[in-house]
Amino acid sequence: MNAEDLKWMINLIPDAAILVNRSQNIVAANLKAAGIFRTTVEDLLDAPLDILIPESSVGVHRNHVDSFLDQQKPRPMGAGLRLNGRRSDGSEVPIDIMLNRIRYESADYGIAIIRDDSEKAEIEIMKEKLQAANARLTRAQEVGGMAWWEHNPGTGQMLWSTMVSRMLGLQQDEPPSFRAIRNLCLAEDREKLDSIRWHQGETPRKTVCYRIRKKNGEIRWIEETCHRESGDVVMGVLRDITAQKHLEEKLRKESVTDELTGLFNRKQFNRDLKSAYSAFVRSGINSAIVTYDFDHFKNINDVYGHAMGDEVLGQAANLVRHQLRPSDHAYRLGGEEFAILLRGTSITNARNFAERIREIIQAARFRVGDVRACATISLGIAEFRPSDSCFEDALKRTDEALYQSKAGKRNMVSISE
Repeated sequence: MNAEDLKWMINLIPDAAILVNRSQNIVAANLKAAGIFRTTVEDLLDAPLDILIPESSVGVHRNHVDSFLDQQKPRPMGAGLRLNGRRSDGSEVPIDIMLNRIRYESADYGIAIIRDDSEKAEIEIMKEKLQAANARLTRAQEVGGMAWWEHNPGTGQMLWSTMVSRMLGLQQDEPPSFRAIRNLCLAEDREKLDSIRWHQGETPRKTVCYRIRKKNGEIRWIEETCHRESGDVVMGVLRDITAQKHLEEKLRKESVTDELTGLFNRKQFNRDLKSAYSAFVRSGINSAIVTYDFDHFKNINDVYGHAMGDEVLGQAANLVRHQLRPSDHAYRLGGEEFAILLRGTSITNARNFAERIREIIQAARFRVGDVRACATISLGIAEFRPSDSCFEDALKRTDEALYQSKAGKRNMVSISE
């Protein structure tokens, strides 16, 4: 939680509020707090809490704050904590405060909701506002997809926030336990989850990401961070990062995928071709490279329009995709030029595959509205050789074979022997 997060949290509260750290410095304050003490938020930030306390009470008050930060229970309004505050002009104002303790990343904070006690008639209204503020803070936690648990390894005692059950899809009366979380974790992610359990307390902070399957079958991504707190207590913070993971996957796909055809792009082709060549060098497992482009594609655009040209490229890509094995990949290298990488495939089988692709595309009828068009492709095939110094050598031979098809009668397959 950085300074901006703290300011954001304090500003959610519609009443006067300040947040202080262990050193009793003010780390966040809102406008209403500044108004009560007749100062500005800027003057309060990073200032010692003592500036808001009458000089005669500074020593006692500092001890009281230290004692409160060591305790677990919050202090409500009207709990005997009425005192005078000191304004910036030196005058005093009777105030009543509600105190809560916040613990985050091994740091203690005290949050004070402040009421000007000179306005007695505002007490009930203030209570209602505080309840609404607490509800908003709870909703903010829910919207942020965050939950927490605390565990004492020595006693085995564990507690967690109500958000844990809601996040994981558990019953609200589910007893807090690591087993309940682990049972939801996907089997392939349990080793990562176990690593954070086994090393509880050994490092100040450890974070892992894993997937869970809710009882309704929904898969969610969870980020869990363990913090070693004071004493024997270990605290965990859980965050639902499913939306973030989906966005990351979307961006990853977009970075290696051609938008029009949905095939991989040249960047991914070079990466996969390099990997296939490395496998050939290490283990002798060869791959066949097929490149193809459309014959007289400019005529399709000129006669039928670019919408038809896009339809031909996109629909033909689908036809090719349906012929691939799980280990095969197809790519759009640019314009009307395409490639297919067939891993562990002989030249003979690659030729049969290429002929099948050629015939399927030749037989296809591409349609935009009431207009129909046909297209053919020319293909070239090559494979890796022991004499190759890099994957580009095989790709060059594939291009030469494709050129032979284009230089011949087109709509044919040529192989670089």
